[in-house]
Order: sequence, then structure tokens, then C-alpha cells
Amino acid sequence: MQTDFLRLDPQKRGLAKKIYNALNEYEKEYVSRSDNSDEPIEGSEREKITRLLEELSEVSLEQQIEISALSDGEWLCTSYRILSETAEPFVPKNQFDNEFFMLIDILRKTSSEGLFEALKQSMFDLKKRYESNYTVFVEYFAKFPLWGTLDPKRQDFDTLKRRAAVLKHHTYDFVWLFRRLSDYLSKRTLFAILLNWAVIDMAMLGKVKSIFPDYFEPDIFPDNKDDIFVDVGAYIGDTVYNYVSNYGYDYKKICAYEISPKSCEQMRKNLAGLEKLHDLEIHCKGAGSAAGEFFLSESEFDQSANQLSQAGKSSGQRVEVAALDDEFPDGFTFLKMDIEGAEYEALKGSRRNICTHHPKLAICTYHGYDDIWRIPALIDRYNPDYKFYMRYNGGNLIPTEFVLLAKD
Repeated sequence: MQTDFLRLDPQKRGLAKKIYNALNEYEKEYVSRSDNSDEPIEGSEREKITRLLEELSEVSLEQQIEISALSDGEWLCTSYRILSETAEPFVPKNQFDNEFFMLIDILRKTSSEGLFEALKQSMFDLKKRYESNYTVFVEYFAKFPLWGTLDPKRQDFDTLKRRAAVLKHHTYDFVWLFRRLSDYLSKRTLFAILLNWAVIDMAMLGKVKSIFPDYFEPDIFPDNKDDIFVDVGAYIGDTVYNYVSNYGYDYKKICAYEISPKSCEQMRKNLAGLEKLHDLEIHCKGAGSAAGEFFLSESEFDQSANQLSQAGKSSGQRVEVAALDDEFPDGFTFLKMDIEGAEYEALKGSRRNICTHHPKLAICTYHGYDDIWRIPALIDRYNPDYKFYMRYNGGNLIPTEFVLLAKD
């Protein structure tokens, strides 16, 4: 972030520097707190900085993003985003930019309750037009409640409320990500996902679907020569199979991590027929921010959706979890993660490698509504030199199977 604010007039430049310094002090205090987590903490300093931001940006941040609803961590990140965007506003260059910012403008002018009601109406309109799609939509969230629950018969619209809140509260994060993405297929992918979240639009998702396999786009990652490929969430070996199918066998080593012993055994069987496969290590363990022990929670509907739980022994068998920085003291060159919402914590355990060795990254960002922006924000904090790309390989109804690709 530029801190000279030279594009602002002298009066606003002084105000921007004052806000920046105040945010820095607030960040130090926030980091020092032992519970710097989720709930908003009332405080005169936070309110004072918010008023200064409103003076600088000349907007009501409560109307625009309902800023008082943000946790302290979210507020701090958003405040830096507002300061940066005000100092260096984005100038749309084409119709694709205009469409994205028209959507952002609508989100900012509509309350979270208004967005929720519009989303709920879109869902019931879907039922009138395509009842089979409506049924798939509702049943999907019953099977996979990573994004919240949905049961219209019981007036349970939790996942729709979560969508509406994320859309309302995080427009500055979406704008930051849009600006950070390195090509227009990525930018249109972000637009398509947000549009679907807002009104269950199915047309745009179909237009941005990648023609390449998950994780492996040759324009971004052209080869695997001397790779140490770390596959976290290896399931039954499908990603390893696609990796060597697309790139061949010039890699140095493949390390596959999978939390389910059943899936590990099936992976061994599935990959046994690849005669040229070499230097494959299969680890029946998970990845996290630090070493520890969790319990396997198996999905009733899909073994690829198994998760780890901190609950007691009755929830499943014990699974070892490791930080990848501890597993790879000498680094790795390519990291793929698809671990049902645990990606953020696992990336924390990969910080040293990301900062020092700058591996290629293919990280799923669809397992939680916040992951779409907070995972690239975390990586950017570790290494701001990465180039970011988004690719979509999912269906048209519910946006899943989108991935952040990053390279230095």
C-alpha cells in the first residue's frame, strides 16, 4: 500500500496519513490481544477512526458496508482497504470493469436484510421456473452444510443470510481481489460467483468455466520439472493422476496427504498401475497451522468431504495433523490444497515456505463464503509478489470447485 497519498489534495493527504498511523497503532494493540478473533469490540478509538474514514471517503460506511457489524479483525482489514481505495481509486477501463463495479454499487446501496430478501425471492423464483434445480439447491446444503443450513419448510435460511452478510460487509475485499487478479478470466470468474451468490444467476458461471483440469493450467503452470509436489487433500489419488497425466514424470517427488485411511488405501491401489510413477509418499495425516491431533469426521454422502474435528473420541478415529513448514524444512515447489474448509489454517502452517521458497499454489477457496477473499489476503500478506488467478470448474447452480492459482 502506498503511504505517501500523493494523488490526494494536501488536506486529504494529511487526513489519510493520520488515519494510516492510527490504524497502525490499532493493529499493534489488536495483535497483542490474546483473543483477537471474531466478535466486534466496542471502543472509542475504532469509532474515531471510522468517523475519520467517512470524512476521507465522503460516504456513510454504516450504510455502505454496515461497518459496525464487522469483527475487529475484519474492521481493521476493511479500514486499510478503504484507505487504499480512496487514495488510489480504480478507474474502469472497459465494460467488464463497469459490470463488476455496477454489482458492487448495488451491494453497497442495499442493506444486508434487503440482499437476503432478494436472494430468498430468487430461490423461490427458481422453484417456479425450474423445480428440479430448486430441489438440487436445497438438498445440496442439507448434505454439505459448510456454508450454513437451508430448510425452507422450517423457515431455515441460514446459508442465504450468510451470503447476504458477506456480500454486504466485504465489498472492499472484493474490489481489492478484483484489482489483484492478473487476467480478465479471473476477474470475470469473481464477478460470476458474486452474481450467483446475489441472485442465483446460472448463466455467467457457465461462461467462465475453465477448459483445463482443476489446478493445472499450462499458461500459468507450464511444466513440473524438478517439482516437489505436495497434494493436501489427495483423496483417492485423482489429483496425482491428473498431475502426471498433464505434466509427465519430470518431477522430483510427490507427497500426498489424506486424512482418511480408507482413501489412502484406495489411493495406493489406484496409482499402482502407473508404471512411471516414482518417489511417491502417501501420508495418512492432515495439515494445519501447527502439529496436533484431531478426529476424523466422515461425510455421510461423499468421502471426499471428510473433515477433521476437535470433538471427543466418539466423533471418529484419531488423525495426526502437521504444519507443512515442519514437514518440509527445505521447501517444496508446488502446493495444492482441497481440504473442506481447513485451507486457511493449513496455509498458516506453510508461512515460511510461502515467504522463503515461493511455491506455486493451487488452493480451493470455495469451502466457506469468506475464503474467496481471506485466503488470497493471507497469501498476499506472506508474499505480495505473487500473481493471482481464479479458475472455475464447477456447475452452473451452486458455485463450487473454484480455485486460487498463484505464482511468484
